Amino acid sequence: MTLYIDNKIDLLAILENGRELNSPVDHFICIGIENHNIKLAKDWIWKNLKGRFVIHTTSACFEIPSEASMFALIKDQFK
Repeated sequence: MTLYIDNKIDLLAILENGRELNSPVDHFICIGIENHNIKLAKDWIWKNLKGRFVIHTTSACFEIPSEASMFALIKDQFK
């Protein structure tokens, strides 16, 4: 997990339940990731995205729609 994005401290990352939540909220957008490497996907999310997210064995859910779209485009590299 990185605490920095663009050389600035990521304040959401240091709060309990800041960026990575235990379950998605209703407005989150979920992308299927069944049969993907969850650890690699989670590392990529922490390093490249800024919003809140949830990741499970079958899906990754994002609060910011553009981040869900970005993840959907590259998710196959985590197979």
